[in-house]
Amino acid sequence: MNYLIVTTDPISAEHDALEYAKSYNSSDVFWVKKSPDKKEITVDVINDMINQFNLSAVSDKKLFIVFQAELMNTNAQNKLLKTIEEASNTTVLFLCQNLERILPTIRSRCIIQYHQSTENQTLKQLAANNPDYPAIKQAAQQFMTASSIDTAMTCLPILSKPENLTLALNELSRALSAANFEPTKKLSIYQALAKISRNIDANCNATNAFDLLLLARF
Repeated sequence: MNYLIVTTDPISAEHDALEYAKSYNSSDVFWVKKSPDKKEITVDVINDMINQFNLSAVSDKKLFIVFQAELMNTNAQNKLLKTIEEASNTTVLFLCQNLERILPTIRSRCIIQYHQSTENQTLKQLAANNPDYPAIKQAAQQFMTASSIDTAMTCLPILSKPENLTLALNELSRALSAANFEPTKKLSIYQALAKISRNIDANCNATNAFDLLLLARF
């Protein structure tokens, strides 16, 4: 089954996709994204994906999550058509922000769903129990409106405290949604937030991870 998940909040959508992936054997979950040195998802990436399709699953099902699916170039999308049409016991989640950049032939092979970002009960509970929450919210807003790197850097300590990370990422995403940035700049910051989220899951040093956000912001 193929799903095309359209979202205006890629951080939240990615988080939900990662949560969904926990229902699969970890060896049968594959993450598909553009190469760091490329601006698009190219045929080479899709060829690797197809190779994984053709291998037997460790359990009885596989999951592929394609991040920023709208970055697949035309050749990459065309290359994928036959595979997603014929695959069995496999689920593909295409996460995208721009549905118009997905070929009609891909769309016709997917169930299109619009992801709704909601503040879940866990976040509400974290906010209620964290005395730093007002400062986190204010710092996130100030970070997205800061006119200089020096000003933005003063916001990072409260945001990068380990016990504040979940709330910080949520508030930064909210502040970014309301910020007046060019689309390409906004996307680069969303990507940095997503990478921080993944790095934190891998126990990456939070301070170093937030350096990435600072670079994307300026």
